[in-house]
Amino acid sequence: MSDRSPSTTTTTRRARREAERRAARTTPAKRSAGRSPVVWITVAAIVAGVIFLAVLIVANQPSDSLGLTPPSDPTPTEQADGRSVGATDAPATLEVWADFQCPSCGVFSRSAEARLIREYVSDGRLRIVFKDFAFIGDESNEAAVAARAAQAQGQFWPYHDWLFANQDGENKGGFRREVLVGIAKEIGLDVPAFEAALDDSALAEDVRTETASASAVPVSATPTLVIGDQVFTGVPAWDTLAAAVEAEIAKGSGASATP
Repeated sequence: MSDRSPSTTTTTRRARREAERRAARTTPAKRSAGRSPVVWITVAAIVAGVIFLAVLIVANQPSDSLGLTPPSDPTPTEQADGRSVGATDAPATLEVWADFQCPSCGVFSRSAEARLIREYVSDGRLRIVFKDFAFIGDESNEAAVAARAAQAQGQFWPYHDWLFANQDGENKGGFRREVLVGIAKEIGLDVPAFEAALDDSALAEDVRTETASASAVPVSATPTLVIGDQVFTGVPAWDTLAAAVEAEIAKGSGASATP
C-alpha cells in the first residue's frame, strides 16, 4: 500500500513533465550547435584571412626591414666615370685595390677616401680609380659583381658607398643576395636588370681577372693604395697619404710639392 497522497503524485508527475519539456528545448539546440557547418565555415574563413594578411605583410616588407644603413658621407657623383671619380686630366691618380668585405677598406672608404674626394678630387687635382681585389670569400666576389651591375646603370659609387656602410662580418651573410638587391632598391636601380646582371658570368669573370692581375702591383692585402711609384698597404696616416698625393700632383702639373 502506497503512502503517497494523490496531490503528491500529481506534483511529481507535473515536475517530471516540466523537466522533459526543458530537456526537449535545450538538447536539440546543443546538438545543432555542435554539428552546424556554419560554425566551421566561419572559423575556416577567419583562419584563411589571418594567413592571407600575414603573407601580404611579408611580401610587402620594405627594404629597410633589412636594417640597411645609409652612407654618412656619400661620394658626389658629378665627376664619377664608371669605377673612377675625378677629372680625366687630373695631374695625379690614386688606385685603390679593395675588397668590399675588408674592414680596413671600409674604414678607408668612410674616412681617408671621403676626405681625399673633398680636398683633392672636387677641385680636379686627383682622380681615384677603384680596383677589385676580391679575395676574402664568395661574398667578396658577389659584392664586387653587384657593384659592377650597379655600374652598368651609372651608379657604381652610390652602390660602393652603401656596401662599405653595411659591412657585417666576413662570409656570414652580410652580402647575401637579399641584401645586394635591397641596396639596389635603396639607390633606385632598375631591379630586374640589376638581378639579371648579378647572374651574368661575364661580370664574375671580370672580377676574377682583375683580382688575379693585382699580383703585378703587387697586392697582397687590402686596401692597397698606389699613387705614382708609391704603394701603401693598409690605411696610412692622413699626413703621409696627403704628402704622397701632393707630391704626385706637383709632379703631374710641373709645380713644386707643397711642403
